[in-house]
Amino acid sequence: MMKPWWIGNFILLQVVLVGVIDATAAADRRLQVTVKRWLEVRRPIGQVLHSRGNKSQPARSGLKLQAVGDAIITKQNSSAVLAIDIGTGFIQVAENTNINIQKLERGRRGEQITQLQVKSGQVRLRVRPFTNPASRLEIKSPAGVAGVRGTDFGVNVRQNGLMGVATLTGGVATTAQGQTVLVKAGFQNITIPGQPPSKPVPLQDNTDLNIRQLSANGNQIRIIGSVDPVNLLIIAEQEWNTDASGRFDITVPLLPNGRVEAVVVTPLGKKQLYELAVP
Repeated sequence: MMKPWWIGNFILLQVVLVGVIDATAAADRRLQVTVKRWLEVRRPIGQVLHSRGNKSQPARSGLKLQAVGDAIITKQNSSAVLAIDIGTGFIQVAENTNINIQKLERGRRGEQITQLQVKSGQVRLRVRPFTNPASRLEIKSPAGVAGVRGTDFGVNVRQNGLMGVATLTGGVATTAQGQTVLVKAGFQNITIPGQPPSKPVPLQDNTDLNIRQLSANGNQIRIIGSVDPVNLLIIAEQEWNTDASGRFDITVPLLPNGRVEAVVVTPLGKKQLYELAVP
């Protein structure tokens, strides 16, 4: 009996990204030949749109994305799965996400070249280990590039461009400002726009939300605290930036019940919901 697609030896990639960085070097482009490749839309739920240029329409199951710039946009409480051609793997697209194709090519040596841009939101990739060592799958962010090297890892990118990478097995090459740092199994690091990747530190996968101050002023609440700097922080249904140490100082509207919801998400996809109440 054939196993379901989610069972087997897959590479796991969690990612929440914003923006795009420099194009691939011209030397790489010379290795490429024109071969039709695609991403196929499967199991769209809710409001899922296919965008090309200035036009968008509902994305139906079976739709194939082939052109550079082809995008899938999911709205609130919506999701979809994108199947990568040649049985490479699958991409789960979460709600409020915009993902588009940067490159889908096959090189002269038979390598598969897959480059994706996620402008906002969250995607999770399950990709089989490459049989051709020259194949590559790259996720781009404003701070740098996270490249698959036969591994399980996750990536978070905040609105300010800071990228957090956490590796379970294998290794992830993080590259920025002409420098590459390998994040091996059991380690994590951050990359800040305009700076090289940081030195890896032991993996935490820690969703702790440390609150140092919680005070109300009229119909607003001020929250001062910190999270692991690789994590995403969502408070009052809005994503918030932190500094390089994970510290934040924000003010949000206070609900009539005197409470505010907060969510912390690690690069590996672990989530923790908090309900903050004003004393």
